[in-house]
Amino acid sequence: FPQFLPKNLFKNITLGYDPTLFTKLQLQYFFGNKIKLIPINENLVDLLKKPKNTNFGQYYFLPKIIAGKSQKYKISLVSNIIKKNKSDYLFISAPENVSWLLNIRGSDVPFSPIINCNCLVGKNKKILLIGKKNKFKNLLKKKQILKHQIIDPKNLYDLILNLKGNNIMIDARTCSIFNESLIARKFNINSKVDPCYLLKAKKNSMEIKNMQQSHIEDGVALTKFLFWIKN
Repeated sequence: FPQFLPKNLFKNITLGYDPTLFTKLQLQYFFGNKIKLIPINENLVDLLKKPKNTNFGQYYFLPKIIAGKSQKYKISLVSNIIKKNKSDYLFISAPENVSWLLNIRGSDVPFSPIINCNCLVGKNKKILLIGKKNKFKNLLKKKQILKHQIIDPKNLYDLILNLKGNNIMIDARTCSIFNESLIARKFNINSKVDPCYLLKAKKNSMEIKNMQQSHIEDGVALTKFLFWIKN
């Protein structure tokens, strides 16, 4: 990080960055006003590396017996908050919050079940998922997600242009510069902390029960391992 690098390194230079990977707050924290920053349309690393196979890792749905609350219930809570903030939509840019809101998990990130997509929630309780359609095949078959609710990231700008309303909530800590700029072309931005953070912090009774059970199973596994390694 810049604060740990030689100060002379950041004098009189122009630095390119990928606007899809950084937020304004991140760049301000890392570099402040020390250097000139310019966005690069094509990520140079992506041009060099081999393309990944994106056909694996289908998303799956968590039943209510595990999640405790249905996605319908959670969406209703979020929609009420959107109305209270006098907004028409909430753009959820933190993947872990999308996973919580819709009770969906996947394998896009190593060692974590969160799904790599964004979500648009309306004050009318309607949702749109911005992600790769091939990851939703199983959910589509079971009609847990409908086809018209999935939007390819390449079509995000067209989606924004066709939405009705004036105000949209975004979280400046997680919304990329690229997405924020697209949204700002149509909507007035209401910068707020994503309400999902506080909502998901309040664990329901089923979540608490499952957490307790997982600790029991983990403790048994560790005890068996310690007994095995000592003997």
